Amino acid sequence: MAKKRRMMILTEGQLGVFSSKTATSVIRYCPDETVCVLDSKAAKAGKPLEEVIGVGQGVPIVKSVAEGLKHKPTQLLIGIAPVGGKLPQAWRKIILDAIKAGLDIVSGLHHILGEDPEFAAAAKKKKVTIADLRLPPPDVGVALDRLRALPQKRIALVGSDCNMGKMVTAIELDRGLRAKGHDSEFVATGQTGIMIAGSGIATDHVLSDYVNGAAELLCWQRRKRKILVIEGQGSVYHPAYSGVTVGMLHGSMPHAIMFQHAPARKNISHYEQFPIPPLTEAIKLVEDLVKPIFPAPVIAVSLNTVGMTPAEADAAMKRIEDETGLPAQDPIRHGSDKLVAAAEKALGLK
Repeated sequence: MAKKRRMMILTEGQLGVFSSKTATSVIRYCPDETVCVLDSKAAKAGKPLEEVIGVGQGVPIVKSVAEGLKHKPTQLLIGIAPVGGKLPQAWRKIILDAIKAGLDIVSGLHHILGEDPEFAAAAKKKKVTIADLRLPPPDVGVALDRLRALPQKRIALVGSDCNMGKMVTAIELDRGLRAKGHDSEFVATGQTGIMIAGSGIATDHVLSDYVNGAAELLCWQRRKRKILVIEGQGSVYHPAYSGVTVGMLHGSMPHAIMFQHAPARKNISHYEQFPIPPLTEAIKLVEDLVKPIFPAPVIAVSLNTVGMTPAEADAAMKRIEDETGLPAQDPIRHGSDKLVAAAEKALGLK
């Protein structure tokens, strides 16, 4: 039986719902395995963790590795997913301190810590493990059209931008389907999802020719599962990441698509010169992109209403339902019953 992990999650100077989305999601879904958050600036501010990111009640924020050790962690988990996946230079000493203290390191950065000479030497000396979750498995190749004839049903998440809750929606949808007695599984395609699910492939670190194949492989490996809910990445029109998004959609050949949207967001995050297209146009574009490979409809709109008042969120939900003719819901604020019902109907599960 695997030993239960005890995570000290590093967010140094970047603690926030979106700025440390990895930490936020891991704490949301693995609260009993999170022993503390390491962030000297947040600790100095003195606010409880749940007031900063909305989850993590009772989880302490510590100022240093030494203080965190009092909570008996077994690993230091890198709790951010920055643009480009680079390691903040100021974090090097913190990670080295953790290694010297005998902690394993878990990272989802594009910067492969295990290949960094300084980290690798320190880890070897202390006999600790560095787990770089973005490294793809060796058996990823091009897509081979293996999914078309499977009886399995697949739902893919896609969104109007990055970093707006596609993974959370996928997890909540999978949980909702399983609660209704369906044989469903959440499929992780990013580093945070892998941290939560314990398996998956970070498709944004896969060679471009193999992105479709990576998505196909994840589904093929789970071919005996009746329903898969596939975590989405990016958006099909994202100026930096569109290739990953489209490749995943084509490779996973979904039977239905759930669209993720943040009503308060008007421009692509970090690329503010690019406005987010109107929702109906974005949905049509997604459906047109999958049509030549494996036609699938967008069946519902999942919302991220962080920062909105309850009245604003409810109004946005109604406006989007009227605009698209599809059920809309924030699975964290409102629950996921509409989304689950839409999936059941689209997949013929009722």
